[in-house]
Amino acid sequence: MLKSRVRKNLAIGLVVTVVIAALSVVLADDGSRAEEFRKSLIVGLLVTGTVTGGTWLLRRRRSAP
Repeated sequence: MLKSRVRKNLAIGLVVTVVIAALSVVLADDGSRAEEFRKSLIVGLLVTGTVTGGTWLLRRRRSAP
């Protein structure tokens, strides 16, 4: 299933995003857990999208004639 590099990057990025979001909620001690969770998810998904999109573009360029 995860044979292409793009799919692997996407899967790894999503796992890392979920872990970081969960840790930020656990470590938020001032009552702003929902805000911390939202910020972590936004940043994580942006980074995951950027890395996955960049990998997809590189693979597409390399395979183009």
